[in-house]
Amino acid sequence: MFSIGILGFIVWSHHMFSVGLDVDTRAYFTAATMIIAVPTGIKIFSWLLLSFSKNDVVSKANNFFQNIYTKFPRANKEYMIKDNNTINLVPFGSNLSSTVNYPRYTIIVRYMIKLPISVKDVLVGLLLSDGWMQNQNVTGDSRFSLKQSLGHFSYFWSVFLILNHYCSSYPSLTRTKVKHIKYPGISFSTRSLPCLTQLYHLFYVNGIKQVPENIYDLLNIQGLSHWICGDGSYVKRGGGIILNTQSYTIKDNVRLMNVLIIKFQCKCSIHYQRGLPVIYISARSVRKLVPELKKYTHKNMWYKLGISN
Repeated sequence: MFSIGILGFIVWSHHMFSVGLDVDTRAYFTAATMIIAVPTGIKIFSWLLLSFSKNDVVSKANNFFQNIYTKFPRANKEYMIKDNNTINLVPFGSNLSSTVNYPRYTIIVRYMIKLPISVKDVLVGLLLSDGWMQNQNVTGDSRFSLKQSLGHFSYFWSVFLILNHYCSSYPSLTRTKVKHIKYPGISFSTRSLPCLTQLYHLFYVNGIKQVPENIYDLLNIQGLSHWICGDGSYVKRGGGIILNTQSYTIKDNVRLMNVLIIKFQCKCSIHYQRGLPVIYISARSVRKLVPELKKYTHKNMWYKLGISN
């Protein structure tokens, strides 16, 4: 291709034979045009051969993986074990297994990992409540963390079983000191992954958690269930639910309340507790939502919906 480009600079005059070139000049450009036809013909017939060759599929596949390894030269090429025994096709995200105690991921593997919609829905609800994310300086990627009291262990473990595909270790016991009293708890963190970094940039601005502008598109009934599990408080006198959103600004609270009103047809209002905003969902709206919320709420957290185990 490069040689054809070079030769192209010396055959331009064969478009100008009709202007009255002398015999010697015409002879030169005629010869040059015939010479450039040789590599052009080779190029055309090579393309035709490769386009209709059965072996070309294999060569293209090899080139594809060679290009990946060229892009990530430090990746471990022997990390993924070759397995050509495909049994069944399954929906993406429906068969994710635990990767706890797996070896450290290579950069290629980290970029291959994606979040199924069902897992992303859970993470959105958790991030609105007790979950948090950290951006790692070493890789530039983010990880998700969650901590709960031991009294909520059953719910905590159900969340870990959903997210253990993204974890490198099992949960660990913690102690949180509040007013000089240490309370036992349990927590886990995921790996630092590019797919989680996308969520980090939605929920964090300059390291401070906020409500994403597109929260209407992100939050569904499954996410709302986990949000209530983390921040919800059932009001026995009246039957409503208070979402403890004191950590968010009044602007973020209004944005969340609008989603509850428009998307979930809830009757909501903003109240103040100790000078900080919280969202109250009316009892009638709670009764309307409970049948759907119950499908995604762990039994350990039913009391937050006003349901006894």
